[in-house]
Amino acid sequence: MKKLFAFLASLKLAVILLILLLVGLSVGTIVETRTGAETAGRLVYYAWWFLALQGLFALNLALSIADLFPWTKKRIGFVVVHASLLLIFAGSAVTYFFKIEGNLSLWEGESASVIEQHIHTNGQHQESETVVRHQLPFTVKLDDFVLDTYPGTMRPAGFSSQVQVTDHETGKTFPAKIWMNNELHHRGYALFQSSYQQMAGREATVLAVSKDPGQTIVFTGFITLILGMIIVLATRAYQSRNGALAKPAAPGAGKTALLALVLLGGAVSAQAAPAPESLRRLPVQHDGRVMPFDTLAREMVWTVTGASSWKGEDPVATVSVWLFNPNVGAESPMVLVGSDALAKALDFPASTTHASFVQFVRNPKLVGLLQAAHQAEAERKPLQGLLQDAQKLEQRLLAMQSIGLNQAVRPLPISVDPKARWRAIPEPTPEGMERLMQGPRQEGWPSAEAIDREIFYNRLNPVRLSWIILLASLAASIVAWKRQNPMLDRAAFGLLIGGFAMMTWGILLRWNVGGRIPAANMYESMLFLAWGVGLFAVIAYALLRNRLVVLNAAVMAALTMALTDLLPIDRFIHPIAPVLAGTPWLAIHVPIIMVGYAILALGLAVAHMQIGVTAFAPRRTELADRMYDLLYWYMFVGSIFLIAGIITGSMWAASSWGRYWGWDPKEVWSLVAFLAYMAILHAKIDRMLGKFGVAVVSILAFQTIVMTYLGVNFVLATGMHSYGMGDSPVVMWMVLVALAEAAFLAWGLWSFRKNRAATGGGA
Repeated sequence: MKKLFAFLASLKLAVILLILLLVGLSVGTIVETRTGAETAGRLVYYAWWFLALQGLFALNLALSIADLFPWTKKRIGFVVVHASLLLIFAGSAVTYFFKIEGNLSLWEGESASVIEQHIHTNGQHQESETVVRHQLPFTVKLDDFVLDTYPGTMRPAGFSSQVQVTDHETGKTFPAKIWMNNELHHRGYALFQSSYQQMAGREATVLAVSKDPGQTIVFTGFITLILGMIIVLATRAYQSRNGALAKPAAPGAGKTALLALVLLGGAVSAQAAPAPESLRRLPVQHDGRVMPFDTLAREMVWTVTGASSWKGEDPVATVSVWLFNPNVGAESPMVLVGSDALAKALDFPASTTHASFVQFVRNPKLVGLLQAAHQAEAERKPLQGLLQDAQKLEQRLLAMQSIGLNQAVRPLPISVDPKARWRAIPEPTPEGMERLMQGPRQEGWPSAEAIDREIFYNRLNPVRLSWIILLASLAASIVAWKRQNPMLDRAAFGLLIGGFAMMTWGILLRWNVGGRIPAANMYESMLFLAWGVGLFAVIAYALLRNRLVVLNAAVMAALTMALTDLLPIDRFIHPIAPVLAGTPWLAIHVPIIMVGYAILALGLAVAHMQIGVTAFAPRRTELADRMYDLLYWYMFVGSIFLIAGIITGSMWAASSWGRYWGWDPKEVWSLVAFLAYMAILHAKIDRMLGKFGVAVVSILAFQTIVMTYLGVNFVLATGMHSYGMGDSPVVMWMVLVALAEAAFLAWGLWSFRKNRAATGGGA
């Protein structure tokens, strides 16, 4: 019995269960992609075997707490963490068995007190649907539904329901307003603005209604889990500084632990051709907001040509030709083809990358491809290959056409309606635009200061300046490393601060221009990823004066910012989905999880360096040990930020839709990544992995971060987090990077085994 108890409470079983759980979760996302969410729930998430794994894991947690009784001060964090997980399991069970949820659909003027939940089940031969109804203790009447759109578009900016609620017990009626991220609570039920319907001039609201007695229990477990992990981190940092770990800490290790605690506390584009400055500063309405013509021109040139400028020409000058001389623009071969396969299908020469608008619209084969693409869309078939390339080309052609037909440049506001679509100038000419700018300022135009600020942001290109400065810091760090020169160390640190300051300034400028935190799409999330790396680098060097830390951080910061600048990613400010607007959770969740990714990326760099040192300089065990120590703290702190990001995302989902967990692939893969790093940290404690093995497995674990950040959107291409990402050759690059990592690890393992006699230790 004692042996059974010891095994059930062991770290070895915990690591095995963590691996089995993350594998099961990964399989669930693949099943969902192929067969749907209902099938994934039936075969994986709520299957007996997966529930049994969770039950065994909960038993392991409980017995591990009992096994270490009595609990000393150094085990307080351990007890809090494991008890928090049990609390989360208990709350989840209460939610599973006792939660009431459903939808309430109301047309304006209608009342209802019964919610419906539609449950889809897949039988052997057919799919069936069961409707579960629940009587509410109150009646809801929809007085008015309001759909707010971005100016000049039909794109929803938000929607709200003005309702009256009549309590069945008291008979009292009170008015209330429900809108996205702002729910109504009554009688233990929460009503959320979920969706809407429009038909024949009528409007209806769709409210999500839930009563979840387990949510408070789970959220309590969330908070205490983060608190417990911080306590564990503080305990380990104290032990590290006082030499309480199994081996004496390498020089700088105690400071590294202190760094981990502190972290928890808290080029101008070339212009070959001049363009009229008055036209550049002209306010125009486009894509749901007002911007200077300079921004519109840059976006149009990037959309049509695939480059930030056409052959070095000022985008304002390029688009001016399209606007004032559309025939000349239409004959210029500047529209991006998109792929070699499409060029071949259109009978263009093999080397053709761009062609003119006229060449495309007169190409009968393109017309046939577009007809096929439209037919596939009507039949809701996914577009792939040539049809997908043709659809993207059509979007580029439509963008250029909107300029040539004078449909996109709209500088004349409708004074009586700030949400109305602005008017274009009939038969625009340079002289007419000049007169408009020199005349009285139009009512509805933003201030001249706001226009100038956005033009300044466009010209500054803080992303490019950041990585250039960081690259200089990296070069200085390398030279300082080789020459052991304190002056170069200070110069490298000064450049590091300069690069971080430029990143911070750029984010603040973009925030000011867009009127929201820049954290809503791929480009903006990469800004925060690079900023997180830069923040870590500045704090790390300030605390440690450790060349190794700043060198590895400068590499990652410069690389991330360079990729952000150079990759063909849409970098323009666009309207955001209603669920992202009007909530503080966007400014909380995204920075936290991106900083977590950044710290784990630094760990990735250190792991590569550790393997490289082990292979090339097997006798430099002290340097490898210092890298191993840094890797441990990176993984620990990064995991805390990662789980904090998962938890804040869960709370955001609860405030938006009434559920804190919905098995969305993005949240599932975030959990997979967290479990992967927890498995490494626990295996390290139990000595299931040696120092070299931790480095190897941490590189493999980072692939779960890559899958979370990119793979869900580009590989699985499903779930609520897929918006804003689109498709691209990202999958191919992910495969190439994975193959390169596999080759690197194979080489590292071969070198390690070859040198093991000299280096000592196990893998």
